[in-house]
Amino acid sequence: MARLDDRLLPVFATQHWLVSLDDIRAAGGSHRAVTHRLRSGRWEKVDRSVFRLVGAPRTWEATLLAPILSVGPPAVASHFAAAALHGIPGFGQGRPEIAIPRGREHRRAHARVRSSTDLDRCDRVVLSGVPATDLARTILDLGRYLGDRRLLHVIEWGRRANKVDWSALISTLARHARQGRPGIRRLRRVIAANIDRDEVTDSDFELLFLAFLAERGLPTPALHHRVTDGERFVAEVDLAYPDLMIAIELDGAIHLEAEVRERDLPRQNDLVLLGWTVLRFSWRRFVERPDGIIAEIQAARRSALAA
Repeated sequence: MARLDDRLLPVFATQHWLVSLDDIRAAGGSHRAVTHRLRSGRWEKVDRSVFRLVGAPRTWEATLLAPILSVGPPAVASHFAAAALHGIPGFGQGRPEIAIPRGREHRRAHARVRSSTDLDRCDRVVLSGVPATDLARTILDLGRYLGDRRLLHVIEWGRRANKVDWSALISTLARHARQGRPGIRRLRRVIAANIDRDEVTDSDFELLFLAFLAERGLPTPALHHRVTDGERFVAEVDLAYPDLMIAIELDGAIHLEAEVRERDLPRQNDLVLLGWTVLRFSWRRFVERPDGIIAEIQAARRSALAA
């Protein structure tokens, strides 16, 4: 019996003096061993299949970790609780808040439990012994509740601390983008309005644009589509709907250079002569007039489908 306690001691120590039934089984324990320790007053039950060592310190982290251990992976601390774990200024240790995969039942009076369809799209990090959403995903989740200015302050704090950068935020945005997904529109807007303080890479522009289309419910275009005329290579376009012969070119800062513009013109002419519709969008227009972009793509798709 003592040997089970010895085997579990390191687990208790790293999990804020909590163990789950899975931990106990992995250490060679049984339901009988659990019952004995509960009756003797050495352990107490704090959640479904989660037990606490009596007399150990009570912490906010333990209150947050208990429902996560009860559900098991991939359950994580999320939203405001994750923000507190990451140390984002202005977020304190409030009500425990966790995200679990949709379809799992885990209602708790003392904790806010959020059902998520996209936990598999974020990285799981461990902070102060508690699994949590990574910082970029946490910022995306906060975008549902924070205004643009405060969300930018959170991003700037993360960038100053070298904990997140624009590329990580854009990548997270692209992975999670879908119509109606909370936080997507605000985070995209804040990124687009502020990223030009640094150089906007072509790849960042492409990922932001893909997330923008997904957010608005448009089909995902092919990325870096190669157009050929028989065996002759004609062009590689940034984005395309090949079945509709629609090419979308995204003009970042490099396209302002005269040499690049001169190279682009014959490529575009070749595409048009082959029957392709070519739509070009600048970074400035993407930031300032995004609704017009959607309208033009939808019009091009309608025209191609009607042809």
